[in-house]
Amino acid sequence: MAKQCAICGKTPQYGHHVSHAKNRVNRRFLPNLQMGRVTVAGKTFRARVCTRCLRTYTV
Repeated sequence: MAKQCAICGKTPQYGHHVSHAKNRVNRRFLPNLQMGRVTVAGKTFRARVCTRCLRTYTV
């Protein structure tokens, strides 16, 4: 299952963990996806959406 929002298409972003000693280790910033009931263009359906879209498109 893809870690992608069904509405806006938000996907994981990449960056670094940076320790106090400035050691850099790769990491991923995952979108906050939730199952929700959303209404788009008059149709209601369940989808994995990010919390921003859930707040915007909720019934």
